Amino acid sequence: MICHDAIAKSRPTILKVADYQKRGVDIPWQRVYGYPNTAHVRFNHAPHLRAGVDCSTCHGNVANQTVAERAVDLTMGFCVNCHKAKQASNDCLTCHF
Repeated sequence: MICHDAIAKSRPTILKVADYQKRGVDIPWQRVYGYPNTAHVRFNHAPHLRAGVDCSTCHGNVANQTVAERAVDLTMGFCVNCHKAKQASNDCLTCHF
């Protein structure tokens, strides 16, 4: 809701998202990025937002999208390089379980 506290907040879809947040319920997102279960990868947007990773890093120009798009291939190399650039942990357990 960082963006939608001020942008398009009266649109029906944004009202639904706001309701999920108010109720503390996870949104049943349609994933644009997915990992097979065999990858044992977990991803959470929250630490990336706290670290100042812009949405466009992975989703492209979200201001011109009505639905988030897949802009890069989230390979291990992409993630490791981003973690290095942001001085984030590259310990295996940061992303893998």
